[in-house]
Amino acid sequence: MKTRWQTFKKRYWDNRKASERRTIALGTLALTPLLFYFLLWQPSHFAGTRLRAQLPEMRSQAAHLHTQAAEAEALRHLPHPAVLDAGALKTDVEESSMRHHMRDAITNLEAQQPNALRITLMTVSFEQWLNWLRSLQQEQHIRAESIGITALPQPGMVKISATLTNGAVP
Repeated sequence: MKTRWQTFKKRYWDNRKASERRTIALGTLALTPLLFYFLLWQPSHFAGTRLRAQLPEMRSQAAHLHTQAAEAEALRHLPHPAVLDAGALKTDVEESSMRHHMRDAITNLEAQQPNALRITLMTVSFEQWLNWLRSLQQEQHIRAESIGITALPQPGMVKISATLTNGAVP
């Protein structure tokens, strides 16, 4: 490495006139602070300013993440709801439909194995259907696996064909 440097120095530095060497040295002295400013100080200064501006948002996100992690840990220790067979699922859905005044709208209610139920409602209010479905999900852990919805000519009225299942949400 030392021999390379000496060869480089002889070839490019020692063969120049003294005035050229002085001009190059003064140019180097003048450009060094500019290079330092534009390549080192300015990018780090602006990055620090930008990071300080983003810090409150990042802290808020971290706090939210910690809250969600604590909630996930608490949910992990809750007991899983029991999975109902098709007959018990049918009974629960019929009882719930009576409580929510939906029994008259149900035209078909057939159990499917192992824990599924096929339900058809010919004419029902869409809002009433959503409220009933939310109630099934929250209270009895019965969820819709697939839903077919057809709008009827009457405003807000729909025909529903759905498959309901029971068990833990994946």
